[in-house]
Amino acid sequence: MNRTLTKTISLIIIIAFVICCFSGCGSDEPADSSESEQGGGLKIVTTIFPEYDWVMNILGDNPAGAEVTMLLEDGVDIHSYQPTVDDLLTFSSADVFIYVGGESDSWVSDALATTASEDLIQVTLLDALGDSAKEEELVEGMQGEEEEEGEEPEYDEHVWLSLKNASVLVKAIEEAIASADPANAETYRTNAEAYLDKLQALDAKYEKAISEAPIKTLLFGDRFPFRYMTDDYGLDYFAAFAGCSAESEASFETVTFLSQKMDELELHSIMTIEGTDHKLADTIIQSTEKKDQQILTLNSMQSIKSNDVAAGASYLGIMESNLSVLQYALNEREDEQASETSEKSENPTAADVEIDLTQLSSTMVYSEVYNMMMTPEDFIGKTVRMEGFFAMQHDDATGNDYYACIIQDATACCSQGIEFIPPADMKYPDDFPELDSIITVSGVFDTYEEDGYKYCTLRDSVIES
Repeated sequence: MNRTLTKTISLIIIIAFVICCFSGCGSDEPADSSESEQGGGLKIVTTIFPEYDWVMNILGDNPAGAEVTMLLEDGVDIHSYQPTVDDLLTFSSADVFIYVGGESDSWVSDALATTASEDLIQVTLLDALGDSAKEEELVEGMQGEEEEEGEEPEYDEHVWLSLKNASVLVKAIEEAIASADPANAETYRTNAEAYLDKLQALDAKYEKAISEAPIKTLLFGDRFPFRYMTDDYGLDYFAAFAGCSAESEASFETVTFLSQKMDELELHSIMTIEGTDHKLADTIIQSTEKKDQQILTLNSMQSIKSNDVAAGASYLGIMESNLSVLQYALNEREDEQASETSEKSENPTAADVEIDLTQLSSTMVYSEVYNMMMTPEDFIGKTVRMEGFFAMQHDDATGNDYYACIIQDATACCSQGIEFIPPADMKYPDDFPELDSIITVSGVFDTYEEDGYKYCTLRDSVIES
């Protein structure tokens, strides 16, 4: 309660400042007409990444030259976001505003009352879902926050993590954009229908993969924002905290329950979400009998940054990668991995390897490399071995050569890769494998910045084959 009150008071102060800005500091002169014309294009404001990506797919070639803004572009979690003065200025000139509409968006009502245009078209995701919106629930073993008497139930805000919901929401957004720009309505409808086909095709892949999987339970040593997804496909779940929980420290009882549940269900993996330190998951594993479970990460898209978007992050791509993680979590470990592991352990560098991707199935390798790209801070300093296709690119501008090991997912439709830095005495092409040949490379995972972007690499690398 206190947290919400503080947030509201802060917002009122910011809004008061924005009103002063718009009032011209007491001037009665009208705004310059030329400035109005310069800002006269279609303006669409979204709060989070999935909304932004859906809008971009609906716009397609963007015939109206629409300006699209994602307010939470710096990786700020939706639950802790507070709008800045610049955010409210952007919001005030929007033609279409798209937001979730849950407790985390409590700032919106004040902003709408004071800064929004009278003609603003709103899309509230929870309202668009209607009766399909779900209340947050506490399942057995979950550590819950104390509810005050008479307090209204909270709705689970993570509606975008359901492909079925996404189809409904994309249609609602398309209709809103078409209403704001009727001249291009047919284009938006055509683009939306093409995108809906992709959503439904991926949904069908989820249905098939999960229905065929022998394991039907996920266990999260973390917050749990995936209720819509698990309900879609009939999965059971256990978790430390609800999706919108502000808790970060699990009790002894919570850890004990979850570790015993892992033993009881013989689960070989424990789930986490992106951006967490995995300490709780590690603690749960160390409290189990086998202590050998793997930590897997599902991306809830709550902390996507603008540079992730610039690098090509997409809603469909992330949901495809999440499916790869789920396929590994819900299927038994592959028996043949044991013999492969013993053969590979004969390599003299094996003792130094902390993350050996060559021991994993192709599905799991792809998802783990994806995790490295999205949360590199979790892997820095660890020695990694991987197998994939050799690639090289020469940059004429810098004169540098860049080398990479490229892997594909199980269906060979998507690729991920990690750059590696070979020994300085190796000369291309004489000392390197042929392009596109299969190589095994190991090195220490690290990151570096170049031209304002952060890149992942394996330094001190050795090409083993």
